[in-house]
Amino acid sequence: MTDTVPPSLAAAIELIDEYMYRVLKGAEDSVLVVEELKGALTEPQSEVSMASVGELYPIFGDLSDIVDGFPFDYGDGTEMIAQREIRDAAWDWLTMARNADGLKTYVDQWTARVAALPTIEEGRPFRDIAR
Repeated sequence: MTDTVPPSLAAAIELIDEYMYRVLKGAEDSVLVVEELKGALTEPQSEVSMASVGELYPIFGDLSDIVDGFPFDYGDGTEMIAQREIRDAAWDWLTMARNADGLKTYVDQWTARVAALPTIEEGRPFRDIAR
């Protein structure tokens, strides 16, 4: 990381890196790893501010929600789709630029990708991504 990365952002990146490596290693259920990550992101930590992870939490929440069946319902393929999306998110995370611009690009890309997932509500996208 460069000196231009704020300490709270650097700490957030390092924290999330640990979980994304676990996802890609494949030794654990990636949905459970993301659930753990969500818990870690909400723990009060002096190094990681909510400002640095605020837009990431909903992305990881939406990815882990795929297996819950609402608002997504992919029948027999649900678990496979959740695992694929989480692995893709982990790969993209670990290959992004390690700075604020990389984080913004990641958030924008994954906000749009999750929003585009068809839902059980007549196939409509999950969220309106217009900001």
